[in-house]
Amino acid sequence: MSLRSLILLVAISIGGAIGWRCGSFGGIMGSYLGSVLGSAIGLYLGRKIQHNLDGD
Repeated sequence: MSLRSLILLVAISIGGAIGWRCGSFGGIMGSYLGSVLGSAIGLYLGRKIQHNLDGD
């Protein structure tokens, strides 16, 4: 597994977990939607980190 893949895996996982916790007040559906949103934000931030590591 490359460093790029590992960065994305960790960022998406952390984003999804934070989103799940934040959406938990809305029940299972709120948790799910929060997790999806958190994962999307994690993906965005992970891509930004990758871009900065490449030095572009």
